[in-house]
Amino acid sequence: MNNQLRQLLARYFNNTIDKSDCEVLLQQLEDSDPEQVSALVDELLKTEQSTALFGSDRQERIYDKLAAHIQQHSAAAVMPPTLPRRPAYRQWIRIAALWTVAISAALLLYYTYRSTAYPSKHPATAAASDDILLPDGTQAMLTLADGETLVLHDSMVGMLASQVGIAIRITADGSVWYDTRSMQATNAQVPFNTFSTPKGHSHQLVLPDGTRVWLNTSSAIRFPVAFTGDERRVILTGEAYFEVAHNAAKPFKVEANGSTIAVLGTHFNVSAYADDPQVVTTLLEGAVDVSMDGSRVALKPGEQAVSDGATGRIWQSKADIQSAMAWKNGYFRFNDERIESIINKVSRWYDIERVAYEGQFNDRFTGTFQRSKSIAQLFDHLERIAPIQFRIEGKEVVIMK
Repeated sequence: MNNQLRQLLARYFNNTIDKSDCEVLLQQLEDSDPEQVSALVDELLKTEQSTALFGSDRQERIYDKLAAHIQQHSAAAVMPPTLPRRPAYRQWIRIAALWTVAISAALLLYYTYRSTAYPSKHPATAAASDDILLPDGTQAMLTLADGETLVLHDSMVGMLASQVGIAIRITADGSVWYDTRSMQATNAQVPFNTFSTPKGHSHQLVLPDGTRVWLNTSSAIRFPVAFTGDERRVILTGEAYFEVAHNAAKPFKVEANGSTIAVLGTHFNVSAYADDPQVVTTLLEGAVDVSMDGSRVALKPGEQAVSDGATGRIWQSKADIQSAMAWKNGYFRFNDERIESIINKVSRWYDIERVAYEGQFNDRFTGTFQRSKSIAQLFDHLERIAPIQFRIEGKEVVIMK
C-alpha cells in the first residue's frame, strides 16, 4: 500500500492535514484500488485514538471540495454518488468514509445527531460477538399453475418445465426465460406462474413478452405464461425493477398493494412490501401512470410516486434514483434515516427474527453500504460514528443507547 496515502489518511484522522495535502489525498484515493483503500481505512480507524473534528469553516471548505470532486467524477462511477444537502448538525466520519461512499460504497458517510450531547470518545465495541450472514442455498422459486414448485440454484442451466408448449429455461447468467416461439394454440385459460425470491436473495426473470424483471429479496411476481389479451398484467408483492418490452397495442400493468402502474415500454422500480403501507414507484426512463382509488399521477423520468394504502392518496416528487436502485446494484443506501428504518431494510435480507431497542434513538444516518458484507460489519461502522451499540444474540439484535 502507498505509504504516502497511509500518511495522508493518518494526518486527516488526527486533524493535521492542510488544504494542499487534501488535494493530494483526493488524487491518491482516485488512483488507488478501492479494496486496498477500504482495508487501510479499517486498519487506521481501529488504531486511531483522536476524536478531533474539523472546525465549522474547514468542514464547509472540505465538504464543498469533496462535493465538487465527486460530482465531477460521478459520470464514470458504476453507481454515481451524490452528497446530500448539508444538514444543520453533522459529525464527520473523516475522509475514509467519504472515499468509500463516493467510490467503493463500503462505509457510511455521516450521521445527523439530534440529541443534546455527544461523548468525547465512542470507540467501536466488541459487543457483536456473533454474526448474521446473508443466507446461502435457494436462489429463487418458480411455482407452476398446477402448484408444483421448482427450486432454483446457481448451478442450474437449461430446461426447467413446459406449459402449453412454452419452454421455461434458465440461462447461463441465471435468468429464467419463457420461450413462447413454440406456444400451442389453445382455447383454455392461459395458466399463471409465480416467481419468488426468499430472504437474502434477488433474481432475474424474462417474462413471456421479453420484459426483464429483477426481483428483490422476499418478493414475488405472478404472471401468465403468455400475454394473450389486450394488456399485459402482473401482480407484484415486494420490490422489483422492470425493463418493459415496448408494445403500444398492449399496455403493461403492475398491480401492487392497491396501486396500478401502467406503461407501454419503460424502465421503473416498484417497492410494495406487505409491511410497508406505501407503494413507491420510481421512473428511470419512459413514462408511467400510477393510480390508486381514483387518484392518478403521470411520472416523468427522475420522478417517483408514493401511494398510501391507508389514505388512497398519491404524492409525486423528484426521485432519489441512487437510493431506489441501490438494492439492484448490491448496496444498502440510507438517506437521513432513523435506525429503525435501517434495521427494517436490512432485516429483509438478513435472518433477523427479533429486534430489541434499549434507549431513545434520535440519530439519523446517511450513506451506503455493500450488501456483500456481514451485518456485524454494518453495525461496527454505525458504532464508529454514533453513540450507539449493537449486540447479536443468535437471530436477535439488541440496539443500545
